[in-house]
Amino acid sequence: MIRELHYLKAMGYDFIDENLKDENLKNDFSVKNFKDLQNSVKNCTLCHFSKTRRHVLMEKEQKSVKLLILASFAQKSENESGILLDSLRGENLKKILQEILGLKRENFYFSYLFKCFSYSKFDNFSLQSCLPFFWNELKLVKPKIVLCLGEYAFEGLGFKNFNALRGEIFAYEDFFIMPSFELEFIEKNPSYKKDFIDDLKKLKGFL
Repeated sequence: MIRELHYLKAMGYDFIDENLKDENLKNDFSVKNFKDLQNSVKNCTLCHFSKTRRHVLMEKEQKSVKLLILASFAQKSENESGILLDSLRGENLKKILQEILGLKRENFYFSYLFKCFSYSKFDNFSLQSCLPFFWNELKLVKPKIVLCLGEYAFEGLGFKNFNALRGEIFAYEDFFIMPSFELEFIEKNPSYKKDFIDDLKKLKGFL
């Protein structure tokens, strides 16, 4: 149940009460360097997603950027090429980020909850297996703000009540986070594209 959100007066934004997040989903781990993290993902066989993995679905290099974008599942074309956002959906996202925020591809870091492609989705065991990779990745990249695309990605991190918090910017630990719509949802519901763009505009002050 959502409790009262603390108001962050200095920044003009709220931050998330610890009760909004399920800490059971955030496993403890030791932070490694980026190459070691990539190798750990490459050699992971913890869940059945690894059986359809052709490429590790991570950025090729660690970036020093302010914005990290998190989505849930990669597309088949990305698994085939090993290039993130190598899809029509990805091209649309890059175009929107360029137009609204003036960000080129090298200006933001992109990540998936699941580091391996799979035809099946919403697998809780696989999610639990992959989450430590993302938290490790987050600590290495150290973004100022995380744009979380979609309810599954947002709640997969342990946060609750996507519909109430969508479009809001909150402080959590040493970064800010904003949940917004996933691209697949916008494709199916184009009337929400304006809301998504309005959400992106809120990020300008952080970039």
